[in-house]
Amino acid sequence: MTAAEKVIQIARAELGYREKRSNSSLDDKTANVGSANWTKYARDLDAMTDFYNGPKNGYAWCDVFVDWCFYKAFGAKTAKKLLCQPAKSAGAGCTYSLAYYLQKGQFTRSPQPGDQIFFGSVGNSSHTGLVVSVDGSRVHTIEGNTSDGVFERSYALGASNIAGYGRPDWSLVGDVSDPDTGGSVTPGVDPYGGVPTVQSACTVELPEIYAGCVGEAVRAAQLLLIGRGYSCGPDEADGEFGANTKAAVLRYQRDRGLEDDGVLGQDTWGRLIRG
Repeated sequence: MTAAEKVIQIARAELGYREKRSNSSLDDKTANVGSANWTKYARDLDAMTDFYNGPKNGYAWCDVFVDWCFYKAFGAKTAKKLLCQPAKSAGAGCTYSLAYYLQKGQFTRSPQPGDQIFFGSVGNSSHTGLVVSVDGSRVHTIEGNTSDGVFERSYALGASNIAGYGRPDWSLVGDVSDPDTGGSVTPGVDPYGGVPTVQSACTVELPEIYAGCVGEAVRAAQLLLIGRGYSCGPDEADGEFGANTKAAVLRYQRDRGLEDDGVLGQDTWGRLIRG
């Protein structure tokens, strides 16, 4: 079994799970069904105080479900590396989760099994799931928080609502049969007392790029600019910071009241990601 297959196997075992109306019966797939975003997935990750930047039970949980599948497969430490997330990350949110992949140059438009699929746009992702298979015309997924549960879905390749795919670095995974638990979890116990708290902010450090730069960071910036309505020229997101891309950056900076130097530093990156 490959590492990607192990994650997919874990996701398949969760099919039919329904979110709960209260912090009760979280381990039962169909008991206490409701639409209040209570799940065992957030409970288990909340039990490790450094997995996210705060407890997530009671919040939208599509990204939490994907993260939980990686955690169950490989343990917390390895899961975080595969997901490109730092400690105390904002990775429970789709836009931040996508940005972590961008930061590592692990974001693509061509799906493979085990990828994390993102919907919406690069700068404003609204939903996510796990790619389980790809055929000649469609990408097939398992998603959490879809119709208030865990279900299979299928989309046409190139569908306009697909922002792209985060690609885990599977070379980081050794023996897939020996996961690192990453911390103890007591089933049925919410260590935060079942009270959702305000999510704290998170800073994503992205490289400074400018005219002449090439690579995935440039392509990520171009995708964000295009998503905000700023054309990068006829070649669009080609990964090359040429005159058209610089012009797009300058227009964006002026429209947002930023220093118009044509350089993507942390201020411009931050505004692009936030919108």
